[in-house]
Amino acid sequence: MKHFLLCFLFVNMYFGLQAQQFSADSDSVLINAGADLKSTDGFIITHSHSRDIVPGKTALCNNNSYHYENSYFLVYDLKNDFNLNGDWLVQNVEFAVEDAEAGNNISQPLVIKLWVMSDYNHHSFIQDSLTLLVSDTISVSDNDSGTLKNAYFTHDNTVSEGKVLVVEFLLPDGQENNNLLFLGSNDDRYSDSTYIRAPYCGVDEPVNASQILFPDMMLIANISGQYLSPNPEILSFHINGQIADTQINNNPDYTVKVVMPADTVLNALVPDIQIPAGFQITPASGDTVDFSSGPVTYTVDNNFSKVSQSWSVSAVNAGPDIIGTSLPEQQGEPEIDNNNFTVTIPVLEGSDLSNLSPQIYVYNGFSVSPASGTSQDFSSGAVTYTVSHQTLPLMQLWQVSVIEVPASTGIENLNENNVKIYPNPASTHLFIECNELKRTEIFNITGKKIIDTSDKHISVSNLPGGTYFLKIYSDNRVYNKKIMIIH
Repeated sequence: MKHFLLCFLFVNMYFGLQAQQFSADSDSVLINAGADLKSTDGFIITHSHSRDIVPGKTALCNNNSYHYENSYFLVYDLKNDFNLNGDWLVQNVEFAVEDAEAGNNISQPLVIKLWVMSDYNHHSFIQDSLTLLVSDTISVSDNDSGTLKNAYFTHDNTVSEGKVLVVEFLLPDGQENNNLLFLGSNDDRYSDSTYIRAPYCGVDEPVNASQILFPDMMLIANISGQYLSPNPEILSFHINGQIADTQINNNPDYTVKVVMPADTVLNALVPDIQIPAGFQITPASGDTVDFSSGPVTYTVDNNFSKVSQSWSVSAVNAGPDIIGTSLPEQQGEPEIDNNNFTVTIPVLEGSDLSNLSPQIYVYNGFSVSPASGTSQDFSSGAVTYTVSHQTLPLMQLWQVSVIEVPASTGIENLNENNVKIYPNPASTHLFIECNELKRTEIFNITGKKIIDTSDKHISVSNLPGGTYFLKIYSDNRVYNKKIMIIH
């Protein structure tokens, strides 16, 4: 240990440099441990309160003519200390140079390594626990003395969410070229410590600088990066007491709908919201929000990349709605028109429409008549169902009809490469482009066939406005398509 102390006797001999003051770039912000992240084009994490270089603070294993191999380690617990919760890309490392003296050349090498590890106790770490991301060597010239210098990375230096970032500054042994390099330090820190490893001086594993009598040493280093977040999304949106799954429509609609019990007061609801790591949402998850006057705008943004998207979020009281159906013969999803209070159920072609027992789903607190699951005759057209609340004066009549479709199709979008229908909505005429077209059938919302033609140019001017279903027959298959007619 005596040899180790002698090696550090020369660290305080360099007092000729004055402390330098450097300010952050105008489009960046320093984020210290525990800071609240603010909107900006980029951000920098740091343990240092200032960028002032204070001479004599940096421990170095050297003989006053050259340095031996030295490694300095700075640890950044991104999640717990800096509140960075997403995958994070390291773009560059800014560090301070107190004094550089290249003996036989005009510059000397400095190796900067980025490591990650899983856990950090803020007191010590073992070098074997590190996983290397990247190692780059840069040149430090004598002219860099007293300045801040940047090392830029072009590799994929992604620190995965929850990992701890470790930055190592390795000074290769300078004996051969008489290289002497003091990195810049000060004692104006926010948090944490500098760790050092110096094998020639007996320090084979990284130790806290305070253990070698340098408690005031905080290496000046600022790490720039950005989140690697996906597109802004609302992953989940939940309000206690809701009675149906939340309807979240991301691109291209950007809407959210939450259904609450019919008697819920909507002016003070507290949503619990999940969004991708690296984003924030306003209003925030857990905020009390008034939904009684209609939709509320929620904005999800990634502060640092200026990526944002707004959603129209509605919390509504449950009404006397039909929200779904099921039948053994059902082919695909039903078409539910909440404006005209109609439901069209596609069933397997050839089904006995006179004896079907559909399950009719309504919100909790409501009932339906005829009862869900009872046998009904749909062969003559729509059947009227009444949905009503069990205690509140809420009631609605619904027309439920059944339409037959081929087994393999259901009511689905067409393959646009094979069939084109335009315009949709239509007003006077409907045009169909289909190779080997045999015929087209058009059904109204009750399932009644109203047009059967082989023409590709169909007049719809005499049809009432509303929703219709097309069944298009070609040589080898049948296509189904929903259209709207508007006059």
